[in-house]
Amino acid sequence: MDEALRVVQFGLGPIGCEIARLVLQKKSLRLVGGIDIDPEKRGKDIGRLLELERNVGVVVEEDASRVLSRADAEVVLHSTSSSLTSVKDQIMSCIEAGANVISTTEELAYPFSRSPELAKLIDDKARVQGVSVLGTGVNPGFVMDTLPIFLSTVCHRVESVEVTRILNASTRRLPLQEKIGAGMTVEQFKRDVQEGRLGHVGLLESVAMLSSGLGIGIDRSEQVVEPVVAERDLKTQYLTVKKGEVAGIRNIGRGIKGRDTIVLLHLEMYVGAKNSVDKVSIKGSPNMNFIVEGGTPGDPATAAMVVNSIPRVIESRPGLLSMMDIRLPSILIDR
Repeated sequence: MDEALRVVQFGLGPIGCEIARLVLQKKSLRLVGGIDIDPEKRGKDIGRLLELERNVGVVVEEDASRVLSRADAEVVLHSTSSSLTSVKDQIMSCIEAGANVISTTEELAYPFSRSPELAKLIDDKARVQGVSVLGTGVNPGFVMDTLPIFLSTVCHRVESVEVTRILNASTRRLPLQEKIGAGMTVEQFKRDVQEGRLGHVGLLESVAMLSSGLGIGIDRSEQVVEPVVAERDLKTQYLTVKKGEVAGIRNIGRGIKGRDTIVLLHLEMYVGAKNSVDKVSIKGSPNMNFIVEGGTPGDPATAAMVVNSIPRVIESRPGLLSMMDIRLPSILIDR
C-alpha cells in the first residue's frame, strides 16, 4: 500500500477504542472519521478519548451518514453491537457510502446458516456497490473457528473437532463482565439468559463455520448456557461477586450429525478462572492437538484481527465474506 488507506471507526466503546488506537499506530492507515452515539464522546478529539495526550484531528460525531459521505473512506471498522439485526442499517449505510466493512458483530462472522435472509440482503448490496463485508474478531473469528480450520490443513481426514476456551474475566472490560452475568443471582442469570439479554454471542456461528470449513456437515446445532457460581468472594476493578453469586458463564455449543456430536465447543468465561487456555483437538488422520497456554487475549487480539484483515478484505471479491473467503491474514507491517 503506497498511500495511507482512509479508515473510519464506527463505534468507540472499549473494543472500538482499542481498534482506533492500533489504526493510529499504522503509517499505512489514516483515521479520517469516528462515529459514536454517546453524548459524552461526541465532539471529542479521538486522541483525547484514547488518552493519548494529543489531538489527532478527528472528532467523534453522531451522524453516521454525514461522516461517511464526507470521509470518502476505503474501509469502515465497525464495532457497536453483537446483534446482526441491530447493526443491519449501520452496515448498509457503510456499504452505500462505497466503503468496505470489517465488523466485530459476532452474528456477522458466519450468518449464512442462522440468518440467511439478512446475509443475502447484505451480500447483494455489497456486490452491487463493489465492496466487501467481513465479520471477525477473536471469538468468533479466530480461536474457535478459523484456527481449527487452519490446523486441519495438515489432516487427510477430519472426523470431529473439539475446542475449549477458558478465560479469566477479572481483567476484562466492564461490558464483558456484565454480559456474562458477573455479580448476578443465579435466578436473575437464568431469567436473563432465557430472555436473550445475557451470554456470549457467536458460538453457533462458529459451529456453522466449522461444519462448512471442515466438510463435516451437521444436521443441527444447539447450545447450553449455564452459570458458573462463585465459591468465594471475588472482586474486579469494576464489581464485586459474592460467594454464591454468578461469576460468569459456561457455554457449550454442539454440531450434531445423526446421534453424534461432531463439533463440540466449550467456552468458560468467569471472574476468578484459573489457568486460562485455548485448546483445539481434531480427531482424524492425523489427530491434531494444539494449546495456547494462557489463552488468546480477547480485546487486543480482536483489534489486531480487525486491523490486520484490512488488506485482505480490500483485495477480496465483493460481497459478504467469512474468514474462509479471504487470503490468510497476517500482521500488518508498514513498509
